[in-house]
Amino acid sequence: MVEKTEMPEKKRFFSEGLANALKIDTKKIVLAIVCVVLLIVGMFSYDIIEPDERGVAVTLGEISCNEPIEPGIVTHLPFVTKIERFSVVPMTYEVKFSVGEDGAITKDMQTVGSTVVVRYNYDEKRIIEIVQKYRKSSIIEDAMRDCIKASLKEITGKYSIYDLIANQQDITQQLSEVVLRRMQDNYPIQINSTTITNFDWADDFDRMIKETANRTQQVKQAEQEANVAAAQAQKKVREAEAERQAAEEFAKAEVLRAQGEADAQKIRADAQAYEAQKIMANMNAMRAQWEYNINLERAKRWDGKEVPDAAYVVPGTGAVVPLTAGH
Repeated sequence: MVEKTEMPEKKRFFSEGLANALKIDTKKIVLAIVCVVLLIVGMFSYDIIEPDERGVAVTLGEISCNEPIEPGIVTHLPFVTKIERFSVVPMTYEVKFSVGEDGAITKDMQTVGSTVVVRYNYDEKRIIEIVQKYRKSSIIEDAMRDCIKASLKEITGKYSIYDLIANQQDITQQLSEVVLRRMQDNYPIQINSTTITNFDWADDFDRMIKETANRTQQVKQAEQEANVAAAQAQKKVREAEAERQAAEEFAKAEVLRAQGEADAQKIRADAQAYEAQKIMANMNAMRAQWEYNINLERAKRWDGKEVPDAAYVVPGTGAVVPLTAGH
């Protein structure tokens, strides 16, 4: 009887302990679920806009912001609001047109292909317009391809195929202006540059170009040879002219030298004649002095009757002049 009363008490104790444990575990489970739900709600309640991005808030399919969202952390309603992010980093769009149906026709009815590269980025101020009309970037790129194709055909038709490469810079400038005007005004993008990187044409025309280039090279080679021959002939003419001028200058120099020698001889002859005249004049002066001295000496020795004979030595010369004797 004692054992039968102890068993129900044990069962009752175990049942009460299990119930209490379940109550405690249920609270923890509910608390954990609430935390998980709050964590999930928190995770879906904000977005981070990178520095090279702009955002647009879309709530239940409708745009719920008036201006593009700037870089940073943005909070929103979880699950019902989504932040559409768009990169404003410049993008590159390359389009190739084959020589076939997509090719442009030149003024001389040749079909050419081309490769065009456009660098663009989304206009920050018109990001909302992208969400409204151009959610897929392919829409803008398809429009850009059609614009480039039509513009390139229009511009290429003004030139012959031979002028394309020579005028590639001008053609690129014209295409850039057209694409800028048509695309930037009608679509929320900014065109940074448009470049034609290549022109292509049919193989037959390529062979014709090579043949023409070969003939042109031959003509240029012949012209160069003719120019060389002409230059050599001109060189000989210049050398002959230089020799003639040198001969003339030498002859002039000889004439001047001969004239100089003649002038020098004349000057020497004149100097010698002048020197002879001076010597003669000096001799005449000395003779006159001698005669004067002789007469003076005779006058000193004259006694009124007869001039004495005597010898007179001319002063300063040593010359002896005889005089008549007297008293």
